[in-house]
Amino acid sequence: MTADRYVTLAEVKEMLQAEGEDREFTTEQKLALEHARIAKLTVEQAEELRAKLTALDFISEMVTSEQVAVKITDLLPTHNDDVRVIFAKERRVIDKKQAEQIIKLVNEYL
Repeated sequence: MTADRYVTLAEVKEMLQAEGEDREFTTEQKLALEHARIAKLTVEQAEELRAKLTALDFISEMVTSEQVAVKITDLLPTHNDDVRVIFAKERRVIDKKQAEQIIKLVNEYL
């Protein structure tokens, strides 16, 4: 059995496209692929951004650091309010400086 892990939309898109070459998809799989097509980053870029995000102290100390990093990588927030929304579910308030660090990293990939 493999360990569970969070995957980015870019990874989902790549996995589904590879699998779609070998067989016909169910309706749910077709919808998942259609949703994953919005991924703006390549798998390599997404992994690089996720690694940079989890290296930030205020993210790495969180229990859900991988989940938050994947969410940021998928959504690519460009405004402080967008970043705050992501952290709202984690019940963590981040300050403006931390939000700007995240936005700066995201902007490197846009």
